[in-house]
Amino acid sequence: MGNVIHKTEPVRVWVDVDEKIAYAVRHLNTIANVRTLASCQGTLGEGGDEPYRPYVMVWWGNAKARRAIEKNFELLPLGPDTGYARPPLQASGGEKP
Repeated sequence: MGNVIHKTEPVRVWVDVDEKIAYAVRHLNTIANVRTLASCQGTLGEGGDEPYRPYVMVWWGNAKARRAIEKNFELLPLGPDTGYARPPLQASGGEKP
């Protein structure tokens, strides 16, 4: 990721992820040159059960990875290679199951 002194390789690790966004984190981690950095299904107690849309903060290593994210997620860039990937809303107004 970014400029590193040592050569790196991806390693699968176990993390605790909010249940309603776990499917998105799993999917994003299958895309080559994409890393998930943080995620949230919404914050309880701040304006309702889930007052804002779920998101996964991602880093992408190249334009191809970014396009792969954009196929299934709304991407809100934060910088040249990081942003929030938000699952699309369903026709009923809710998030993807």
